Amino acid sequence: MSHISSEQIKKSLFSSIDSLLDRRDEFLYNPESSFKRTKKISFSQTVLFPMIAGSDNVATELLDYFGEDYLPLPSAMIQRRNQIKPDAFIELFDQFSKKIPVKNTFHGYQLVACDGTRLNLPYNPSDSDSFIQCIEGRKGINQIHMNALYDILNDVFLNVELQNIKQMNEKTAFCNFLDQDNSTTSGAKRIYIADRGYASYNDFAHAIHNNKLFLIRVSESFAKGICKGRVDWLKDSCVDENVTVHIIRKRNRMLYALENHHLVPHASCYDYATKGTNEYDRLSFRVLKFPVGDNNTPEYIVTNLPAYGFSSSTIKELYRLRWGEETAFRHLKYAGNMVHIHSLKRAFLIQEIYAKLTLYNFSSYLASAVSTPIESTEMYSYAINHTQMQKIVIRFIKGIIEDVGALISRFRVPIRLGRKYERNLRRQSADTLAYR
Repeated sequence: MSHISSEQIKKSLFSSIDSLLDRRDEFLYNPESSFKRTKKISFSQTVLFPMIAGSDNVATELLDYFGEDYLPLPSAMIQRRNQIKPDAFIELFDQFSKKIPVKNTFHGYQLVACDGTRLNLPYNPSDSDSFIQCIEGRKGINQIHMNALYDILNDVFLNVELQNIKQMNEKTAFCNFLDQDNSTTSGAKRIYIADRGYASYNDFAHAIHNNKLFLIRVSESFAKGICKGRVDWLKDSCVDENVTVHIIRKRNRMLYALENHHLVPHASCYDYATKGTNEYDRLSFRVLKFPVGDNNTPEYIVTNLPAYGFSSSTIKELYRLRWGEETAFRHLKYAGNMVHIHSLKRAFLIQEIYAKLTLYNFSSYLASAVSTPIESTEMYSYAINHTQMQKIVIRFIKGIIEDVGALISRFRVPIRLGRKYERNLRRQSADTLAYR
């Protein structure tokens, strides 16, 4: 990849924002009148504000952004944001993400993790789609579930699907991602890596019929049920075996004669065989079992990656890399200020979520272009400090600093492999900074 400067990347972001206004009929509620006259807050500034807004209230964030001489009131920003559809922020995220080159690959393959996370929203019991009562007798919370495709090696979010918490379905989201994938234009074939929440025969079928490579962790009961007639087929500590499964949708003697058949219940989803018919689908994949961790806990993987290029140890390493998306979610929420919500309206919430995703991708693209992601010494390897990086990038967007590469390189943290901490789960709520 040819060298690209930080200013060129910044201009690329700004040009993507300006291009939205050229399609005003698509992205403005009132295209005939909105953003036609010169006002204190431009279209570009309106789009950038939810992207760079931090952990202070709206008035303070506006002061930091505009300065005291041209300071608008919070109500003015709210009015401007009311003129833009959430689709504009979704399009900006998609458009800018496609501009980021696939720089790092695994033997020519783009590693794409699929996972989900819950986003806490401001308390709003009137929003029945997002409001849930977790503990009886206590105040409920509002949440939305975000499924995301994440490029592990390039630290970039590729696609996102938001689901109301009561209609959350990770398996359906994964199928949608596979059906929408047009990554062949990037030049790197993708390997989709997902955890147990995305394991189903329908997901396997969508990957196989769309000619996508996948690697999905499954539960022990799921793995043992793949070959129902072979009770002890996973008794060894390490297993790597090719399996063929026939998916049927009807109780029929002829269909029951198919080798290793699986009847999908009428209430369950399977998109490649019609309910109540003699149609069936044939799936072929590998099933692997291997021990992990100090306790040699067995893990089970289903994949269609070929054995000659992807040994059991390689599959194990690929799945380990999936954890990078969990780290990315943490950086997105806390370093990227997604936990600090400046809105209550659903349309504004969507604006903020996609704006923060765009900022994350912009930061990662900028950091990879102007600095070395990992530097090593005799004692440690050092990675970029995401928290400081995003703060620096926000100031770069505002025009406060110029040499963003030098500043990013100065703030690094050592990579300490093998460190483990007990996962402490605690009740959290959104840090509400809403003006309205």
